[in-house]
Amino acid sequence: MDRRDHTISLVIPTLNEEKAIGKVLAEIPRGIVDEVIVVDSSTDSTPKIAEEMEAKVIRELRRGYGRALQTGIENAMGDIVMYMDGDYSYNPQEISKMVQPILNGKQDIVLGCRISRKMLPKSMNFLNKFGNLALSLIFDLFFFKNVKDTQSGFRAVKKVFLKNLTYLDYGMSYVTEQLIKLAKGGARIGEVPITYRPRIGETKLCAWTDGFKILKCMFKERFRGS
Repeated sequence: MDRRDHTISLVIPTLNEEKAIGKVLAEIPRGIVDEVIVVDSSTDSTPKIAEEMEAKVIRELRRGYGRALQTGIENAMGDIVMYMDGDYSYNPQEISKMVQPILNGKQDIVLGCRISRKMLPKSMNFLNKFGNLALSLIFDLFFFKNVKDTQSGFRAVKKVFLKNLTYLDYGMSYVTEQLIKLAKGGARIGEVPITYRPRIGETKLCAWTDGFKILKCMFKERFRGS
């Protein structure tokens, strides 16, 4: 498939990322990405910085990681939607290789796999790494998909697969629930190894609480049926 046949929207959910968002936006390859949407719930200068750097800023007063992503999807013009966190942990220069399997017609959703040699020191603590591996293993066992990093916040999806989906939770478990629905819907899921860098600023993830919610989501979806 030709790149000219597609438009790519990049959605970046932000919550007080004023120290990082400028660096993230500066690295985005604008020749590849057609639209950058920052969905913001901040109380700091994050939206101001994003606007100054010509991103489309949507203020989302309803809190939740998944809520921000859903708002971005609903406002995205592209037929391919990408997600990326605004804390500098992902490298925007890797967007091209993320989207390539979709452009080639080989995959419908591509996740950036952080579990690789490209994970930089101190980018993920032991608890989070263990939790990611455990959740990905359970996902594989429940839904028969070999996905190494189900919790990656860097992914590309054909927008047609995201239409008419509803979710039980619009928090951190949103992306897992979405991945399950895509798997059940027959989407072809792929992964590419990516660089994972130490984040700038404080993490918004609560490992135990969010991990339990994600696990609960997988059990519910496993026994809900198609």
